[in-house]
Amino acid sequence: MTPSTKNVALVSAAILAVAGGAGYMAAQYAMHHGPTLSSYGNEVGGSFRLMDATTGTMTDQTFHGRWMVVLFGATHCAQDACEPALRNMSAALDQVDPSKRNAVIIFVSLDPDRDDADHLREYGAAIGPRVVAGTAAPLSLVDLAKEYHAPIEKVDDPEWTYTMKMSPRFVIMDPNTRYRGTVDANQSTQDMAAHLATIMKKAD
Repeated sequence: MTPSTKNVALVSAAILAVAGGAGYMAAQYAMHHGPTLSSYGNEVGGSFRLMDATTGTMTDQTFHGRWMVVLFGATHCAQDACEPALRNMSAALDQVDPSKRNAVIIFVSLDPDRDDADHLREYGAAIGPRVVAGTAAPLSLVDLAKEYHAPIEKVDDPEWTYTMKMSPRFVIMDPNTRYRGTVDANQSTQDMAAHLATIMKKAD
């Protein structure tokens, strides 16, 4: 190898090392901090980016054109409250959106350490096809929960060590990601359906 060739090789190696290091740092930052969220001018809710139940990513734009009904909780949910709330909301949406094409439930897990893609997929599938479950890195979840006015509260549990409390309300976002209101997560199916119909009618 001539001196000039050797110098070119060394420079190339240095460039690759710097690029690789920068890429690694960017990946680590994204993993721990996530993208900056946008409220889109809403008083509640806005953009999001989550790891979905297929190990891919989903954002608010994935569901553009559909109503999004957003609930925070976990598969290990305090007082087992999340599953009944999700089932009631799914049944309520079946009443106001019988085609099942115009609305989706976004279930955000606040427990990324236990709720991996496989667990989220099984949990959502057991409830129904309307439920799309996802999670994110802890710091990203903190920012997202603030955006949607959802508390993050860990509760001691004798069986599971801890559980996560469900947010008290579903946040309703219209097909253009505009905040339209909330529905109490503890309501019956019929009360949820009536409240949803009122919210959606006002948005027409």
